[in-house]
Amino acid sequence: MTTFYELSGDDKRVPYAAEYLQNTGLERVDDMNKADFAVAGVNPVGISECSAKIIYAGNVKGNNVIDYTKDEAFAVENAFYTAEGAICIAVQGSSLSLINSSVLLVGYGRISKALHRLLSAYTTNITVCARNDVQRALAGMNGADAIGFDNLNCRYDFIFNTVPHPVINERELRTCNNDTLIIDLASFPGGVDMHFAGALGVNTVVARGLPARLSPKSAGEAVAKAIIKNKEVAL
Repeated sequence: MTTFYELSGDDKRVPYAAEYLQNTGLERVDDMNKADFAVAGVNPVGISECSAKIIYAGNVKGNNVIDYTKDEAFAVENAFYTAEGAICIAVQGSSLSLINSSVLLVGYGRISKALHRLLSAYTTNITVCARNDVQRALAGMNGADAIGFDNLNCRYDFIFNTVPHPVINERELRTCNNDTLIIDLASFPGGVDMHFAGALGVNTVVARGLPARLSPKSAGEAVAKAIIKNKEVAL
């Protein structure tokens, strides 16, 4: 029987991933030296101390490490859990309703596309800012207004950034409405000048790792499914 070891850490997805793996017939062991593989979270600490033959983790490189975040199905599921969490933060963080509000999506990768689909239930006033003309064309065909970064501004009620490098800076921040809420979903260092936003009093939220924080069971099961799909795991 295939055995695995659960690496302890702060990622709330891992216990749920381990539970899912057990329910599919894999055996959880308490000694990593007896494990065929180990399961860790995203950006785990101390992974180099693990002696398991194979380590499944997120955003980590190593000779015996398999990065489950590279699995396309996992990435799609994770994008929707991120989008759902971002909408939750938007509703809680603003005095405005999303219904009929103006929304800007910065970038048009998986997360923005998931946001676009979910937000369309609340408003038709959605704009996508993307550098790639193919992405802008796709956004337009999906019903959004599409602009390039030369025309980027912050005159919107809600702004969701997914670009992981500075794109919303002083020029853009000075155009914010009084009620604008900016949610930065991008990985570090993010895309918003938080220092200048703070100086201007702009309502901003840094919201990374939402699936682990807000929907750890569903996100953990997505991790487990990505592991089970991998040819290194013999069921």
